[in-house]
Amino acid sequence: MFRKQSLHLFISSAVNFGIMAFLIYNDYQDNFIDICRGVTAGSGNLLLFSIFLYKKKNLQIKIIRVFSILYFLFGCCIIFFINVEHSSFIVFGIFSACIFSYLATKYIKKDIELISSSNRIR
Repeated sequence: MFRKQSLHLFISSAVNFGIMAFLIYNDYQDNFIDICRGVTAGSGNLLLFSIFLYKKKNLQIKIIRVFSILYFLFGCCIIFFINVEHSSFIVFGIFSACIFSYLATKYIKKDIELISSSNRIR
């Protein structure tokens, strides 16, 4: 069975790894960028891991929400406080990863509602 939320999580993870590769390729020398590089690597791995938590949907939603909040804060910090050459590309990647994570959360919630409705029918 094809799961849309798995596809969205995979795309979000791929965007994270793309941002990490972009930061490594351009070799920015800033402490905040080093932290951002670590967060992108960690969140990319965490989102890949959360694909396999399809039986624990509540845990999956919590992981995705924490990731989205943390990533949104990093995007805002890059916009307002960091002067980087290609900051628009990085911010676009961060916000697109958050959008795909939101879509995954939306489909996970639909699965939870479907399971609860099927349990009521039983």
